[in-house]
Amino acid sequence: MDNVAKIIGSNIRHLIEQNNVPISDIAQKIGVTRQTMSKYLNGESIIDSEKLFIIANYFGKPITYFLEKEHDEELSFMFRAHNPSANISMDEINRIQSRMEKVYEAYRLAGEKMFYIPEQYNLEFELERRDIPEDIEKIIERIANEQRDILDVGESVGKDLIKCFEAKGINIIFEKMNNPKLWGISAFHPKKGCFIFVNDDEDISEERKIFSMVHEYAHLIFHRDQYKKSQDSLQYSDFRSEITEKIANLFAGYFLIPRDCLKRHEHLLKNGITFGDLLFIKRELQVSLQALIYALRNYGYISEETQKKVMEKLYKYGYGTKEPRGMSYIPKNEKFFAIVRSLYFKEIIGESKVAELLNLKVKEARKKIKEWMENEWFGNEEQVQALI
Repeated sequence: MDNVAKIIGSNIRHLIEQNNVPISDIAQKIGVTRQTMSKYLNGESIIDSEKLFIIANYFGKPITYFLEKEHDEELSFMFRAHNPSANISMDEINRIQSRMEKVYEAYRLAGEKMFYIPEQYNLEFELERRDIPEDIEKIIERIANEQRDILDVGESVGKDLIKCFEAKGINIIFEKMNNPKLWGISAFHPKKGCFIFVNDDEDISEERKIFSMVHEYAHLIFHRDQYKKSQDSLQYSDFRSEITEKIANLFAGYFLIPRDCLKRHEHLLKNGITFGDLLFIKRELQVSLQALIYALRNYGYISEETQKKVMEKLYKYGYGTKEPRGMSYIPKNEKFFAIVRSLYFKEIIGESKVAELLNLKVKEARKKIKEWMENEWFGNEEQVQALI
């Protein structure tokens, strides 16, 4: 018993120190004095399961984490958001990490290999500068085309593009965060692979979500050395100012809108581009209008001056954050949901584990399982034939 108390206490202390959280805050959260909290941390008293559950939720860890003597190296994050230090809470950080760990656990239980670490590229120029040299821009375009081939993108756009990333073994997670200022987060682990988390908030356009996915992939191939192991030293980025964000934006633009794709629309682009033409091309490529305008500038179809004028008009008419004639909502996480469903039908996990993996209440998980059962029964040809 004493040994278990010390292991649990040591793990709680590690998380408190790692996340730079005052001990008094955790004591208050679980309703004990600071003295009692110190006894838990020192292993002098064993914490009860209800209080441990509160701490586990706060730090985004499963209960089993606190019973283990050793842990794998933590996932390390890079954030992409407006003024992230002010707009991303520690609760959100922990929630996202917990989600990634649950996705990893589901694939591990299913024996599904979702492990791919892309090649790392070193762009040899000073990251302190505010602009990207022209020769580096050409290198980024070449790398974007190489990565399209590696990921076997072909003609894929939108939903099919997400499938290309997953087919290669990259863990893509979409989840609503109720925080439209948080767009995307990426994580890297030498044993667990690469993870990309995208905010599925309805206030963010589908085009922006796909752009964020590719943008985070760019960080994984260009800036992997900036990923940190501890949450108190996370790399926060303001995408409007840092050169690393400009690199990721440029890569995403080249990746989503390669030069050859625009050549197919040259009959529209060379005869005076209208707003209707732009909307037609963006719908075909399933990209944001802003990304398309920047691509036209990068490929020389419009001048920098024209680009600025068009962007000013977009902001004037309210399209700075909203997407004109945006895509319909794309169902996401389908592969992960199918894995969890399969695990349940194979009796590898029960309904409580389904609830944990899908981030549902047990009552909601039971409803979801009932839907699965109905679909399974009506989708079984032998059972249907037996009724005839």
